[in-house]
This record gives sequence, structure tokens and C-alpha cells, in this order.
Amino acid sequence: MTASASGAVSSPSAVSSPGPVSGSDVELIRRLTHEYVSALDGGRLDDLVSLFTEDGVWDGTGWGIPAVQGSAALRGFFESTMSSNRGTCHLVLNHIIDVEGNSATGTAYFHAFGRRLDGSLQDSLGLYSDVFARTSRGWKFARRSVSGLLASPAAD
Repeated sequence: MTASASGAVSSPSAVSSPGPVSGSDVELIRRLTHEYVSALDGGRLDDLVSLFTEDGVWDGTGWGIPAVQGSAALRGFFESTMSSNRGTCHLVLNHIIDVEGNSATGTAYFHAFGRRLDGSLQDSLGLYSDVFARTSRGWKFARRSVSGLLASPAAD
């Protein structure tokens, strides 16, 4: 996000993705995770889906949300998610990434803020557990699993 002289802040959707980047595998994978939240928060559906392999999986079963697999299912899921919010802001941090050849695994914490269509606020803490694949188009998500953190204890 950038601020103008008047103090107005541009939305992430106004930020375009730069061209190809170079760097270590770990840095490229970390960048992929940042591109994910930028596309999600910016409402850039095509960019978001393109971050996954063709048979990629987004798995929210750790948060009670069914897993979806493949580009068409991912598109439908993310489109529905984006249309159910006025806006979101995800912060991703504390990455741990292990690379072995053309695959990698990693975790990262996230803190997500959002405003639902009814005006209520959402504040979530969670953990991404990822499997990455090196493709001819660079590193992609083969699987992104999401689980919540600091859930309220069940009522007795």
C-alpha cells in the first residue's frame, strides 16, 4: 500500500505484480506466500488461482472448511470468499521453509482482519502449512492447509 500526499492509501488491488524475480528458493517461496495474500486482499482472482499448481489444493478442514482441489474449484471457492467480505488484510509472518529439490514444505502464521458484508469485523489468527512445487512457471502451492489458532475453549 502507498499513501498519497493527501494521506489517501491505495488498495492492494491497485498494486501490480512485477515481472520475474530472481533469488534463493526460500526467498522465492516466501514471496509466493506474500503474493497470495496480496492477491487475496486485492481481489485479484486470476492472480490468486495462478499461484497454485493445476491440481493444487486449498484445505481448510482444520478450520471446518472443506478442501477444494484444482483450478476451477479454487476459483469458485476464492470467488465466493471474496464476495462475502467488503475487504480483508492478511499479515503473514514467521516463515519456516525447507526445500528439497523441486519440492518444499513450509509454515507461516497469519493475522487476518476483515469487514463482512453485514459490517461486522473479523479478526483471525491462523497457521498456513504448505507444500510447494517447482514448476516451469516457478514455485507454486501444491497444497495450502489452513488452521485456526487461539480458538476459544469449548463451553462446558
